[in-house]
Amino acid sequence: MTSVSFAGTRPPRLLVRTLTVTFLTVALLLVVVLVVVMLTVRMQVRQAVAANLESGQRMFAALETRRQREMRAQVAAIADSPSLKAAIDTMQTEARSHGAGANAEAIETIGRELRAVAARVDADALVLTDARGVTIDSAGRLGGQWPRGARTGIVIGTEGDGYDGIIKNGKSVFRVAAVPLQMPDAIVGTLYVATALDRNFADELTRLSGARTAIISDGLIIGTTLTDRAARQFELAVAAAKPVGGVVSLADETFAYRRLVAVGDTMFYALSSIDDSSRAAMAGATISMAWLGVAALVLALVGSFALARLLTAPIGQLSRSLAARAEAPALASPLPLTGSSREIDALTDTFNALMASVAQAEAQTEAAYMGAIRALATALDARDPYTAGHSERVSVLSVAIGRLLGLSDDDLEVLRLGALLHDIGKIGVADEVLRKPGPLTDAEFAAIKEHPVLGARILRSVPFLTPHLPIVELHHERPDGRGYPHGLRGDDIPLAARIVHAADAYDAMTSARAYRGALPSSVALRELWRCAGTQFHAEIVGALANALPGLTSDAEVPVLEEVT
Repeated sequence: MTSVSFAGTRPPRLLVRTLTVTFLTVALLLVVVLVVVMLTVRMQVRQAVAANLESGQRMFAALETRRQREMRAQVAAIADSPSLKAAIDTMQTEARSHGAGANAEAIETIGRELRAVAARVDADALVLTDARGVTIDSAGRLGGQWPRGARTGIVIGTEGDGYDGIIKNGKSVFRVAAVPLQMPDAIVGTLYVATALDRNFADELTRLSGARTAIISDGLIIGTTLTDRAARQFELAVAAAKPVGGVVSLADETFAYRRLVAVGDTMFYALSSIDDSSRAAMAGATISMAWLGVAALVLALVGSFALARLLTAPIGQLSRSLAARAEAPALASPLPLTGSSREIDALTDTFNALMASVAQAEAQTEAAYMGAIRALATALDARDPYTAGHSERVSVLSVAIGRLLGLSDDDLEVLRLGALLHDIGKIGVADEVLRKPGPLTDAEFAAIKEHPVLGARILRSVPFLTPHLPIVELHHERPDGRGYPHGLRGDDIPLAARIVHAADAYDAMTSARAYRGALPSSVALRELWRCAGTQFHAEIVGALANALPGLTSDAEVPVLEEVT
């Protein structure tokens, strides 16, 4: 199974993370605002549709009241026709005198009169009944639903009141206006003007109200401009409760509905699709919001970038300062305050305080380090009173030579401490050999020659002394390859080891030993020049000569022994 490691993946920059978070936050807010605006637009559209339906309901109620009043007035004018009344009176008189057959001419007269009236009246049926409510004759598109001799189901009272309401005739439901035919001494019949409550009536209602309509009677829809599916759903939702208005979902659309008028158990409803009404408004709002969203996102991106830069620029500046300070050789000065925020300045102050503590600790460590090195050198010098101070003098002289040769400060520091420790290996040499007043035997000299390797072995266990090991181990190597312990030649010998070799030899010649006195500086320098190229490097001897001004004596030069 292959495992994927992300240990080497670099994290994103703080600028990118800040930009991402701020941009996504603003974008999320924009989405929330867009949703709220869309919901608000839809709610406003719903309220507007409901308000329009309510306004339409009031207008339709007024129109319907006026229409029915006009219809009743028209029916009353027709019922007041003298010829119609006379024909009915004649028919009834002859029926009482001669029987039913004598009524044919009068009935024919009545029929012609009704058909003439029906042509002028906007109604589906014109029906004439006698005083008992039996149909005498009918006319109009649906007049055949009232056959002669059938009862209408409505009997006008003897007071001569009219009738305005709903009647059912078979499977059809009619809106009826009725006026009695009043003779001076009695009511001789009734004239009905009937309008069928069907799809045609619903279409007329739609034209008047400007909305879809539905007519419900006895819990069933008898006429509507809705689709069949929507009509069935509206019937189930509204028929039983008979509400005045509300909102209902029909055939995957949301409708607001309002009851226009109620006549008995028959309700007339107007319905308007909120989805249709809001579609145009939502489309316009969507386009506007889309442009607004694009502009807002651009502004959000610009603002997020500016905010991210504002937040990360001081941190980036501090980070660069820290990186530069980490690469600097020393912590010379504290980081300046950016002044961008209290937090960044507090972080800078904390870092400066930390670096000050580190610098103090380094100074203390360096002091302890130097003290330990000097203690080692002093312990070595203390074993032989003739070599007391030798390591310190070699260190000072080596630094002077290195400075004339153009060594860097770091290299000079390595040279200084390495020279202090160059003879540390002599700690492992026996006192009788180290302090012998006369010449050394071959075996004793061989023991002395082990001190560079022994010194390197001693110091190798101390990590911070690693740069100084080449000086300790190789300061007795010679350009001609006759040095020890490895017999290196020429430039294979490190420069620092070459310098210490020359300084060591000069100090050994100018210091008193048990077997001879100290040589003058001029004599020691002439001897170094004599051995330049074989035992010493010429450029090192030249630098040493420049470091010792005034040493130009022509004193006799003795033969130089091998410096140990």
